[in-house]
Amino acid sequence: MYVVTGATGRTGSAVANYLLDNGQPVRVIGRNLERLTSFVRKGAEAFISEPTDEARLSEAFSGAEAVYVMLQPNYIITSNDFRTYQKRVINAITFALEQAEVKNVVSLSSWGADKEKDTGSVTGLHLLEQRLNQIEQLNVLHLRSGYFMENLLSQIKNILFHDVARGPFLPDVQFPMIATRDIGRIAGEAMLKGNYQGRQIRELHGSYDLSMSEAVVLIGKAINKPNLSYIQQTEEEAREEMRMDGFSEHIIGLVLETTRSLNTKHIRMLEQRSFENTTPTSFETFINEVFIPQYEKEAQI
Repeated sequence: MYVVTGATGRTGSAVANYLLDNGQPVRVIGRNLERLTSFVRKGAEAFISEPTDEARLSEAFSGAEAVYVMLQPNYIITSNDFRTYQKRVINAITFALEQAEVKNVVSLSSWGADKEKDTGSVTGLHLLEQRLNQIEQLNVLHLRSGYFMENLLSQIKNILFHDVARGPFLPDVQFPMIATRDIGRIAGEAMLKGNYQGRQIRELHGSYDLSMSEAVVLIGKAINKPNLSYIQQTEEEAREEMRMDGFSEHIIGLVLETTRSLNTKHIRMLEQRSFENTTPTSFETFINEVFIPQYEKEAQI
């Protein structure tokens, strides 16, 4: 049995579908049974649990050949103490892994997880790695992925209403942009092959590096907006926009801390790009298969 936490998320769903498509027994964990239905139709066992429920997760992990673990990659935008929430999730995961005597884990981590502080929510992934590494007899593979291409979907609103993409990132800083489908496939392959021992880290750089300006130009060409450009917001402009979208001051602070760490390259990949850490899905493929369908859907609302 292979167990997938966060199965309704982008990487978790990719892991679950990869395993199911390869004929494996899969237990998918989520908060809502309805959102797990698509996996059940393919033969998965659905398991309902909050990510902080130690007892339920212990039951879910029981008998697992391998477990895919992750922290929620998106902020809880109204939270006033997101770090404490992350720690509660980490405590529940590590407790359950020990209780269920799990031997093999693949964890979703991130570039910047090598840093102990000043990385916003990525600090939680540093802690997750450290805590997993402390579990005796556990083989764990940490997938330090780059910047999700799917994060660019949040620009659709700006493009539709303002004919521009905008954000607090420097326009020319290079990002190792990766499609979450590639993360899911690599995680699923590792779970099946069990080709890792002890504590291992694997960086995932995506297909090639892109700046925000370069990414937006490619999007503009694909959606027939050849003059589309990226404009860097000031921190105060970004702060005000997040306030209007309902973000708490605490979360705004974390978002901007992450932004600064990316702009200054405090968050960066440690390895040079290589065949081993390059993944196949190009940004153009992402635009055609993910961005444009979502753009057209939102344009009709």
